[in-house]
This record gives sequence, C-alpha cells and structure tokens, in this order.
Amino acid sequence: MRSRTVVIVQSDVGVAQKLADHLQLYLGRIIVSGNALGFRTLLLRQETNGVELDLESVRVEEIRQLARDFHNLKIVCTHRSPDERLWAATIEAGAIEPCHTLDLNSMIRVLRR
Repeated sequence: MRSRTVVIVQSDVGVAQKLADHLQLYLGRIIVSGNALGFRTLLLRQETNGVELDLESVRVEEIRQLARDFHNLKIVCTHRSPDERLWAATIEAGAIEPCHTLDLNSMIRVLRR
C-alpha cells in the first residue's frame, strides 16, 4: 500500500498531537499545521492525499475553495460539538466526511480510501 500524507489543521495543539500520533500508525506521513494560514502552502509543497480541518480554524468557504483547487484531496472536517447544519454545509462545500474531533475511526476509514 502506498504511503499517504495527511495535513492536520487543528487549533488545539494537544488535540493535533493526539491525532497525529494515532493517524500516523494507519496513514503514513502526518504534517501538523497549527493554524489555517499556512496549511495551503503545505498542500502546495507536499504530495498530500488528505486534510483534517478543524472547523474552529477554517471557514466553510475555505473548504469550498480547497475542493475546487485540489480535486483529489480528501477533506475531513472536524468539530468538538458538531450540529447537522454545520455538517450539511461542509458536505455541500466539498468535504468527504464530517466528524467529531476525536472520531479517529471515521478519519482513518475515509483517508485510507
């Protein structure tokens, strides 16, 4: 199986580290971006297969733009207290999967496809 590179965009450093440690076991290379400002540069410089976006760090419009600019990028959106309206907006914008911030099983399932 080919190694995958996933970028984590997470405002909480502790959560980002937990995600990185766990996802690395299943997905390969994990790159953490502590803020939304620099992650697009990471996507352009790396051969990235997927991105985990903390919805407290990025807006839905940024998801829409990512989906347009990176057609094959698997976008997983997370939030610590999600609601259906937010999930629907992320799917409409181009995310493949919305899930709770610590729903590692869903993230792995989607990002391994």
